[in-house]
Amino acid sequence: MILKEKQLTNSQDPKIRAGEEAEKQMAFYLKRTFGKVKDCFVLHDLRIIHDGDVAQIDHLIVSRFGLFIVESKSVYGTININKQKEWFRTYNSRPQVGIGSPVLQAEAQGKVLKELLRANSEQLLSKVFGVLQKGFKFCPINVYAAISDNGIINRQVTIPELFKADQVANAIEEKLKSLKKSSSLLSLSPSDVGWSISVEETKKVADFLFHRHVQLLKINAENKTPLLSATAKPTNVLVNKVEVSFTPKVDAICPKCNQHKLIRKSISRSDGTKTEFLACEAYPKECRAIFALKPAIKIDEIKEIAVNDQKLIEKDSCPRCKSGKLVTKMNKVKKTTFVGCSEFPKCRFTA
Repeated sequence: MILKEKQLTNSQDPKIRAGEEAEKQMAFYLKRTFGKVKDCFVLHDLRIIHDGDVAQIDHLIVSRFGLFIVESKSVYGTININKQKEWFRTYNSRPQVGIGSPVLQAEAQGKVLKELLRANSEQLLSKVFGVLQKGFKFCPINVYAAISDNGIINRQVTIPELFKADQVANAIEEKLKSLKKSSSLLSLSPSDVGWSISVEETKKVADFLFHRHVQLLKINAENKTPLLSATAKPTNVLVNKVEVSFTPKVDAICPKCNQHKLIRKSISRSDGTKTEFLACEAYPKECRAIFALKPAIKIDEIKEIAVNDQKLIEKDSCPRCKSGKLVTKMNKVKKTTFVGCSEFPKCRFTA
């Protein structure tokens, strides 16, 4: 069953349009295969956030025996994969360009997805004999990279997760049969080959993920990010508007392209002043996501910090572990201060 349909933005950007066409093609194949299957639920364009990490999933299939992530890639030229599993693409007579592995990208999304499900297992799954809580620790999350039907794959090494778009649905069906067969041998002891849940629980998981979807907000309707001018003197760096639950930080996955990490960058002006900010590693050629850096605060200026409408004051009990006390600490690398638990590293609460 299709729980969340593929949505098109009708963007005028050629790259965005090409990517959406590839996803639309994959959505068609999945609908043809799973559209009437009552215990499989398909969600397209799913964007979830857990513990500050963002997962942008092109296609997700939720089944009784595991979850399946499909990462669609618009490729009308040739994908080359060398023996080191490095990915390159060529189109017409243009030079070969390196690209990130969509398989690794999907695996990273799967980790965020599993962590989210594990954190909510009690509300999603029942207990065995009313005592043993079922969970997602051993839930299989299978990933697939789908290349446009018109693309060509040149493999120097086997990548079992890589398929043409028209082959993915059949591959998922075969994997489902294998997982279903393994589940028939399921014992009460945890096993990563025997995980299964009921149809009702499957629907509950799919509904939960559907309602956890977070829409990415843009600066304007045309999805344009203002560029920083070398001569301008802005008081604040312009920022892509994102969800309040996402906190920009160094090495976090960029919430816009969901491929590269955020790094520190700076812009120098003719008058000698400089503005530092966080930006995507691919900025500005491939991704234009940028975020303002908050100024450092002197230790003697920190009296209290508001978090989730609660006042956290030094020497108060840690709101997470309840046993430690809140203390002011200094990040020697970033030259910033923060409040943390005195029981670190046993308790890693910070604010």
